[in-house]
Parts: sequence; structure tokens; C-alpha cells
Amino acid sequence: MKTLIPIVTAAALVMAGLTAAAQAATATGNLQVKITITKECQVNAGSGGAGAGDAVLDFGSHGVLNSNVDGQTAVSGTGSIQVQCTNGTAYQIGLNAGLNPSTPGDVNARRMKNGTEFVSYQLYQDSARTTVWGNTTGLGGNTVSKTADGTIQSTQVFGRVPPQNTPSAGVYTDTVTITVTY
Repeated sequence: MKTLIPIVTAAALVMAGLTAAAQAATATGNLQVKITITKECQVNAGSGGAGAGDAVLDFGSHGVLNSNVDGQTAVSGTGSIQVQCTNGTAYQIGLNAGLNPSTPGDVNARRMKNGTEFVSYQLYQDSARTTVWGNTTGLGGNTVSKTADGTIQSTQVFGRVPPQNTPSAGVYTDTVTITVTY
């Protein structure tokens, strides 16, 4: 009989455990996961984050400015204007008059500078160089309009240095501000 008591005791303990497990309950709830995407645009951010590089238009080297000198930025990627906006965002790319216009704020009076000398030039939206690119938005404006798809979108700029009196030899530069309005 003494052998039977430990077996009965063990069986009773197992039954008590099964009864406790059978009486266990569960409760459920929900975890709400959320992100708010706002309209945003980044200019020349590239895939490397803010400030990955400026767009570049280099007219090259020339001795005498007695005929049109045409140049353009890269078609895409580094050197072009790169804009990334939230998918579906309509935006306009504007280019200001640069740092050295002969008339302040006038996009038709852009000039590159070296010391006290200047070289006139113009920026265009098209390869035919017929539509001046400025920074006036809205109806009748002179900006480039696009709609974002969420990826980096490249835009090419076309430039022209018209025939003019050739200044002294040197490197002539200007900085034009790109403004994205969305």
C-alpha cells in the first residue's frame, strides 16, 4: 500500500495541474502602427542625403566669344537638378537671377563674374533654348512643373553664352539658387 500512495499522490498532482491549465484564459488587444507622410521636397539631395552635390553647368573653355556657346547640365544623376518629393506632389522648379545680374532680380540679365568683369549668359528650359527659365511660379510663370513619383527626378538645364565683347582671360562663375515650390 505504501507504494500506491506516492503514485496516487503524483496522479492527484498531475490532475490538479491539468485542471489549472484547462482553466487558463487569454485576452487579446491590438497594436496600432502609424506613420504620417507629409508633403516634402528635397533639392539635390541624391541618395546620399542632404547636400549630396550641386547641379553643374560648365560652358567649357573658349578664347573669343564671337558666337553662341551652348552648354547643359547632365541629363540625369550627378550634375543635373535632382528633386525628390513625396509621391503625387505637384511641384515647380525655379531658377533665380544668380548673384551677378546686371539688373537685380532680372533672370534676363544673368552674368558670370571674375573680379570686376562679367560674361552674360542665359538659362533655358528646353534644348532649343527658346524658353527662359526663371523663378516666377503660377499661371504665366517661367518655372518647370512636374509631379513627383516618390523617387529622385532629374531635370536638365540648358544654357547659352551669346556673342559679346570678350573679357580678360580667367574663370567666370555665378551661383543660381534653385527653388522648389510645392
